Amino acid sequence: MVLDAFGPGRLLYGSDWPVCTLAAGYADVLTTARELTSALTPAERTAVFEGTAARVYSR
Repeated sequence: MVLDAFGPGRLLYGSDWPVCTLAAGYADVLTTARELTSALTPAERTAVFEGTAARVYSR
């Protein structure tokens, strides 16, 4: 899994919206992403869903 290889501090969530809506609604895509990260700690999930992007793109 990519989380094992890079860790939550180097990953950020991004969807391919609106393309993903051809297969599922955006809410379903986000739910799947949340399920795939459910084993992470709250801090790790925050990193993936907002912290990493804020750190990288605030430069």
